[in-house]
Amino acid sequence: MVHNMSKLAPEYTSQEALRVLAFHLVWAVPVVVIAKLWFIPWFAEYADRAHCYDYGFITGTQLILYAGFVGIPITFAMIVFAFEGIRSLKVIRLGQDPLLGEKVFRTTKIRYGLRAGVQSVIVLLLLAGLLGLSVKGLFFVDEIVADIAPSADDC
Repeated sequence: MVHNMSKLAPEYTSQEALRVLAFHLVWAVPVVVIAKLWFIPWFAEYADRAHCYDYGFITGTQLILYAGFVGIPITFAMIVFAFEGIRSLKVIRLGQDPLLGEKVFRTTKIRYGLRAGVQSVIVLLLLAGLLGLSVKGLFFVDEIVADIAPSADDC
Protein backbone atom coordinates (compact mmCIF):
# COMPACT_ATOMS: atom_id res chain seq x y z
CA MET A 1 0.00 0.00 0.00
CA VAL A 2 1.43 3.38 -1.02
CA HIS A 3 0.67 6.39 1.15
CA ASN A 4 0.76 10.00 0.11
CA MET A 5 3.35 11.21 2.63
CA SER A 6 2.18 14.83 2.45
CA LYS A 7 -1.48 14.06 3.17
CA LEU A 8 -2.96 16.30 5.87
CA ALA A 9 -5.31 15.24 8.64
CA PRO A 10 -8.77 16.85 8.68
CA GLU A 11 -9.00 19.90 10.93
CA TYR A 12 -11.74 20.94 13.32
CA THR A 13 -13.76 23.93 12.22
CA SER A 14 -13.75 26.89 14.61
CA GLN A 15 -17.21 25.92 15.82
CA GLU A 16 -16.16 22.30 16.42
CA ALA A 17 -13.04 23.41 18.27
CA LEU A 18 -15.12 25.66 20.54
CA ARG A 19 -17.50 22.75 21.20
CA VAL A 20 -14.59 20.50 22.23
CA LEU A 21 -13.20 23.25 24.48
CA ALA A 22 -16.64 23.83 26.05
CA PHE A 23 -17.09 20.10 26.67
CA HIS A 24 -13.81 19.87 28.55
CA LEU A 25 -14.49 23.06 30.50
CA VAL A 26 -17.86 21.67 31.61
CA TRP A 27 -16.22 18.79 33.47
CA ALA A 28 -12.80 20.31 34.30
CA VAL A 29 -13.96 23.53 35.98
CA PRO A 30 -16.20 21.76 38.54
CA VAL A 31 -13.42 19.24 39.28
CA VAL A 32 -10.92 22.04 39.96
CA VAL A 33 -13.42 24.06 42.03
CA ILE A 34 -14.40 21.04 44.14
CA ALA A 35 -10.75 20.11 44.62
CA LYS A 36 -9.70 23.63 45.68
CA LEU A 37 -12.71 24.50 47.83
CA TRP A 38 -13.49 21.15 49.44
CA PHE A 39 -11.06 18.27 48.87
CA ILE A 40 -7.70 20.00 49.46
CA PRO A 41 -8.81 21.73 52.71
CA TRP A 42 -10.43 18.51 53.94
CA PHE A 43 -7.34 16.46 53.06
CA ALA A 44 -4.99 18.95 54.74
CA GLU A 45 -7.08 18.84 57.94
CA TYR A 46 -7.21 15.04 57.82
CA ALA A 47 -3.44 14.81 57.24
CA ASP A 48 -2.77 17.00 60.30
CA ARG A 49 -4.64 14.51 62.47
CA ALA A 50 -4.03 11.29 60.52
CA HIS A 51 -2.00 9.80 63.35
CA CYS A 52 -5.14 9.87 65.51
CA TYR A 53 -7.11 7.50 63.28
CA ASP A 54 -6.91 3.73 63.45
CA TYR A 55 -9.22 1.72 61.21
CA GLY A 56 -8.03 -1.65 62.51
CA PHE A 57 -6.28 -2.89 59.38
CA ILE A 58 -4.78 0.52 58.46
CA THR A 59 -3.99 3.76 60.26
CA GLY A 60 -4.68 7.28 59.08
CA THR A 61 -0.95 7.86 58.60
CA GLN A 62 -0.68 4.78 56.40
CA LEU A 63 -3.71 5.91 54.45
CA ILE A 64 -2.11 9.30 53.74
CA LEU A 65 1.18 7.68 52.71
CA TYR A 66 -0.51 5.13 50.45
CA ALA A 67 -2.59 7.90 48.88
CA GLY A 68 0.55 9.88 48.07
CA PHE A 69 2.97 7.17 47.03
CA VAL A 70 0.54 4.69 45.43
CA GLY A 71 -2.74 6.50 44.77
CA ILE A 72 -1.38 9.56 42.98
CA PRO A 73 0.75 7.64 40.43
CA ILE A 74 -2.09 5.19 39.74
CA THR A 75 -4.57 8.06 39.37
CA PHE A 76 -2.28 9.85 36.90
CA ALA A 77 -1.82 6.57 35.00
CA MET A 78 -5.60 6.13 34.76
CA ILE A 79 -6.05 9.71 33.54
CA VAL A 80 -3.30 9.34 30.90
CA PHE A 81 -4.77 5.99 29.83
CA ALA A 82 -8.28 7.47 29.62
CA PHE A 83 -7.14 10.30 27.37
CA GLU A 84 -4.36 8.66 25.35
CA GLY A 85 -3.95 4.95 26.15
CA ILE A 86 -6.39 3.26 23.79
CA ARG A 87 -5.57 5.75 21.04
CA SER A 88 -1.84 5.06 21.46
CA LEU A 89 -2.39 1.32 21.13
CA LYS A 90 -4.42 1.90 17.94
CA VAL A 91 -1.73 4.18 16.49
CA ILE A 92 0.94 1.54 17.11
CA ARG A 93 -1.24 -1.25 15.69
CA LEU A 94 -2.34 0.68 12.58
CA GLY A 95 0.90 2.63 12.04
CA GLN A 96 -0.86 5.93 11.38
CA ASP A 97 -1.03 9.15 13.35
CA PRO A 98 -3.49 10.91 13.45
CA LEU A 99 -5.83 7.96 13.07
CA LEU A 100 -8.12 7.65 10.08
CA GLY A 101 -10.97 10.15 10.42
CA GLU A 102 -9.46 11.79 13.52
CA LYS A 103 -9.61 15.58 13.40
CA VAL A 104 -6.83 17.88 14.59
CA PHE A 105 -6.71 21.47 15.82
CA ARG A 106 -3.93 22.69 13.53
CA THR A 107 -2.45 21.69 10.19
CA THR A 108 -0.87 18.27 10.71
CA LYS A 109 0.75 15.89 8.25
CA ILE A 110 -0.32 12.28 8.66
CA ARG A 111 2.64 10.13 9.74
CA TYR A 112 2.96 6.48 8.89
CA GLY A 113 4.99 3.52 10.13
CA LEU A 114 7.56 3.88 12.88
CA ARG A 115 7.39 7.70 12.86
CA ALA A 116 3.69 7.48 13.68
CA GLY A 117 4.25 5.34 16.76
CA VAL A 118 7.00 7.28 18.53
CA GLN A 119 4.69 9.51 20.58
CA SER A 120 2.42 6.56 21.35
CA VAL A 121 5.35 4.49 22.61
CA ILE A 122 6.34 7.40 24.86
CA VAL A 123 2.78 7.52 26.26
CA LEU A 124 2.85 3.78 26.98
CA LEU A 125 6.29 4.10 28.61
CA LEU A 126 4.91 6.90 30.79
CA LEU A 127 2.04 4.62 31.82
CA ALA A 128 4.47 1.80 32.64
CA GLY A 129 6.63 4.23 34.64
CA LEU A 130 3.67 5.50 36.64
CA LEU A 131 2.53 1.97 37.42
CA GLY A 132 6.09 1.01 38.39
CA LEU A 133 6.27 4.07 40.63
CA SER A 134 3.08 3.04 42.41
CA VAL A 135 4.43 -0.50 42.96
CA LYS A 136 7.65 0.99 44.35
CA GLY A 137 5.44 3.21 46.52
CA LEU A 138 3.84 0.14 48.12
CA PHE A 139 7.22 -1.06 49.37
CA PHE A 140 8.39 2.45 50.25
CA VAL A 141 5.34 3.07 52.45
CA ASP A 142 5.89 -0.25 54.21
CA GLU A 143 9.47 0.85 55.00
CA ILE A 144 8.35 4.26 56.27
CA VAL A 145 5.54 2.82 58.40
CA ALA A 146 7.94 0.34 60.02
CA ASP A 147 10.07 3.30 61.19
CA ILE A 148 7.18 5.41 62.54
CA ALA A 149 6.48 5.17 66.25
CA PRO A 150 2.75 5.48 66.99
CA SER A 151 1.90 8.65 68.88
CA ALA A 152 -1.46 9.96 69.93
CA ASP A 153 -0.30 12.78 72.19
CA ASP A 154 -2.42 15.54 70.62
CA CYS A 155 -5.50 13.57 69.57
